Amino acid sequence: MRIGGGSAGGRRVRRRSGGRRGEAGLRPTSSRVRLAIFSMLGPGGLSGFGVLDLYAGTGALGLEALSRGADSAEFVEQDERRCRDIKEAAIELGFGDQATVRRGRCERVTTTLANRYDIVFIDPPYADDPFSEVISNLDEADVLNPDAVIFAEHSARTELEERYGRLQRTDSRTYGDTAVSTYRLKV
Repeated sequence: MRIGGGSAGGRRVRRRSGGRRGEAGLRPTSSRVRLAIFSMLGPGGLSGFGVLDLYAGTGALGLEALSRGADSAEFVEQDERRCRDIKEAAIELGFGDQATVRRGRCERVTTTLANRYDIVFIDPPYADDPFSEVISNLDEADVLNPDAVIFAEHSARTELEERYGRLQRTDSRTYGDTAVSTYRLKV
């Protein structure tokens, strides 16, 4: 995986704990989809933003956000080896002090969050559909800043709801077999 832009743009992130490309359950966000997501955020940069990367996998989305100026990123991943890889990648890229990695199931961790976030990435394995539970947990935990945006990456064959609690879908785009739905708080 290569960081697409920002201070670490062009740098390659290696997996250190073994594993193979196509490892079961691991589907890193393609560079095309990452570029599209960050383009949706506009040219203003991410300075001052707190990021939450759920189902982090390789950490591609959160690391890209840090490279593009986010103040902090919290990564949540269930697999211990992947957590270790994300920590090591953050340190190697110079983001060690800005990155927090939590090991656990996102469905549980989202009920215990204490920080506030401006950007949330939700990218579970395509075979899973935890969106209702996870997005509802984020809403109920009241951890989203008023202008926060959630990017839910899912299979183009999976149809997400228009609304989860106070979160309304504001956009949905398809890139091959990948879809990205965005949600924002609507009161």
